[in-house]
Amino acid sequence: MKFAHVAATALAVGALLAGCSPRHSSSRGYGSPASPGPGEGETSPRTTNRAAPTPSSAPDLDDWPTRPATADKFPRSIRSTALGENYTGTAYLGRLTQRWHIDLGARKKNDFNKNDDVPPVWYAAGTGRPSPGAKLTVAAVWDLSGDLESLTCTADRTAPGRTDFLRACIQLNYPRAQPTSAVRWLGKALPDLDTAYAHTKKPEGSPLYRSGRAASYLLEYANGEEGLAYSLRIFGTAS
Repeated sequence: MKFAHVAATALAVGALLAGCSPRHSSSRGYGSPASPGPGEGETSPRTTNRAAPTPSSAPDLDDWPTRPATADKFPRSIRSTALGENYTGTAYLGRLTQRWHIDLGARKKNDFNKNDDVPPVWYAAGTGRPSPGAKLTVAAVWDLSGDLESLTCTADRTAPGRTDFLRACIQLNYPRAQPTSAVRWLGKALPDLDTAYAHTKKPEGSPLYRSGRAASYLLEYANGEEGLAYSLRIFGTAS
């Protein structure tokens, strides 16, 4: 799989941190450090061999569910852009990874398939282990000019401080961000997803949170023997 800033399945995201190798599709969009779905999305560095669910295709963010929903209800191939001109997120990522003892690692360039029209990007990812058998993961994607395009944070449900970690991630300080509002959204999205997953026992994604040029969503899914996990993704949109 290629690592990219493309949008693939929303629920595919959950798999990213759950684990697919990086990939990128032919359209710019959001992916996730947990594997974006079907064969078209951005994913983070490989952490396991499990594949993400494959949702059906849909045109744009207007088709995003307004309530927690399973993978087949989410759009794919959503275009994504930089979160802000000249916004690299470097200082924020430095504080986040230091606080949670995560080694983000050096940025790597991914050219994807040289025969397609998808531009290359920079990406970096890292994992922290707050307790035996539990992990917290961060993955970021930048365009070649260095502007941050997306951030994905994944937390095992058994990880100590998982809610605080996700709360720190949703407060990404991109231009026009509203951290207080974002934290309120997350506080509602978490229990709503827990309830939905308990009912369906399938990967569940949240409604979008929009602020400035960013869109965010939360995913809950079963990560094999590691149990349930949450994946929070923030990605740039065209408007």
